[in-house]
Amino acid sequence: MLFYVNGRLCDLREEFWCATHKETHDLWMAEYGLPDDCDPFPDLCIKVAAIGGTRCEYYAAIAARMGWSIECADETASCGTRAGAAKARAGKARAGSVQQVAALKVIVHLNESSAYHGGRALASRAGRMRAGRRQACGPDIGPLKCLMSRIVHAEIQINYEAMQQ
Repeated sequence: MLFYVNGRLCDLREEFWCATHKETHDLWMAEYGLPDDCDPFPDLCIKVAAIGGTRCEYYAAIAARMGWSIECADETASCGTRAGAAKARAGKARAGSVQQVAALKVIVHLNESSAYHGGRALASRAGRMRAGRRQACGPDIGPLKCLMSRIVHAEIQINYEAMQQ
């Protein structure tokens, strides 16, 4: 009996690492919320080892793995500045004024994105609509939005712009 218990304890030691687990696979998957079609890290060990990032290059690399070609730009507004003023000044702040949040502009290159299968679907523009033409609602980039919501910090507002040549 002691030999069996000792062997099982040694086997348990291997279950603490993703690369060597065997018997607790279902527990690992439940702990990390897999399988999930929207997860940027569909492989368990890659998700465990993921360190994340906050730079545009990181977001573009993760999106590229899922078949999206994107570039991004920070749209962060400086807190306390106002139009026409280089710096905030004491006593100039107004109660109830709207503060802009940190925003990230994501430019999606639809023609270069293998994950996009919507064809030409740019949104209609004022002044360019014609009688009898169908109203276009814009491209369906829902899978990309789902992916980005998982890797971009929650306090950052994401604005999407689709480009199609």
